[in-house]
Amino acid sequence: MIPITVLTGFLGSGKTTLLRRWRRDEALADAAMIVHDLSDFGLDAELLAPEGSKTEAGKLVGRTAALHGTHARENLQHSLGRVLGEIVTLTPAPTMVLVESTGAAKPWPLIAALTQDARFVLRHFIVTVDALNLHRDFADGLSLAGNQALPEDPALQQAAAVLTEQIAFASIIILTKTDTLPKATLEAQVKTLQKLQPRAAIGLSANAGLLLSQLDGVSAPKSDLLKRRARDMGLLDHICSETTAPDIDFIILRDSRPFHPQRLYDACQNHLGTGLYRTKGFLWLASRPGHVLLWQQSGSQISLELTGQWRAEIAHHSDGKLLPEERELLREQLKHQDPVFGDRHIELTLIGLPAAREAFAAALRHALCTDAEVAAWQRGESFPDPWPQSLRKIL
Repeated sequence: MIPITVLTGFLGSGKTTLLRRWRRDEALADAAMIVHDLSDFGLDAELLAPEGSKTEAGKLVGRTAALHGTHARENLQHSLGRVLGEIVTLTPAPTMVLVESTGAAKPWPLIAALTQDARFVLRHFIVTVDALNLHRDFADGLSLAGNQALPEDPALQQAAAVLTEQIAFASIIILTKTDTLPKATLEAQVKTLQKLQPRAAIGLSANAGLLLSQLDGVSAPKSDLLKRRARDMGLLDHICSETTAPDIDFIILRDSRPFHPQRLYDACQNHLGTGLYRTKGFLWLASRPGHVLLWQQSGSQISLELTGQWRAEIAHHSDGKLLPEERELLREQLKHQDPVFGDRHIELTLIGLPAAREAFAAALRHALCTDAEVAAWQRGESFPDPWPQSLRKIL
């Protein structure tokens, strides 16, 4: 049987960062990947697929299956069944299947869908927990365990319900971002998590430093115990109808115009509500027209990563680094792109509760450059830019 390792955990807890690190391990070269993503955008599949590979919703392309949109929700059971059937035909046979699941996933429907094919076996069900958020929002886990009252904020109560249910099914819990807290605080968190899920092994990860191979000694979860837990929680009758947490949904913001860097900064300072659990995607700033920026927000934490250069910038400012035929090829590729911005664009997924999603989306739309500011950008004028000038580059 082919072993399946699932990596889930609440939105923004570091799943994709861990998997990007794990995918660099030569021992996982033949592994298949299933990316279960709430958004129709499918960004995580794009980040985790081999460089240059394309992904397609609901299908296995190469060794990566992108299950986003309806494939992550209403059609999860059917789509996973079809993809698993395709994975067993791969040559060479996959050594394992790695599954990254949306942070809004309800664990039991996911487990049931992944174990529907007897040719596969669940090896690990890993739940990532953001140590900083656990400390700041949930009293180091004491409010999840019932030792302290939950926050009065409804958005944090919703997050607590999702996280507690995920932990209940964990065979391994990985505390992430452990470099942000003192050792004594982490030790207290570990003790509380052990009370919440005494059968789970607990690992600590700073900067994605915990490798999958370090978990080899952890026993596989027992399917009968998982099913009993689902029955005790009243979940057996809702396998297909409730695959993700209620009220947590997404919207996608798409635009060709750049963000005004100062107004984007101000939007984050003033409009990031607790009900906006996660935003992620690609953007560009009027002050940095060449940079393809990967944006990731979780709670109050925001990261920008440099992923490359827009083709439009390369075509117009190659400084003699391109051969004439290379420049001509780029221009041909840009022929059907926006006449002003080329291939530059913004595509962001906002995940959270309805009011918070809409409020932040409105703030982001206000942060887009106006026609007058676009004209100023075309003239080469500068823009105030409070964002860090030194950015991490994705390798």
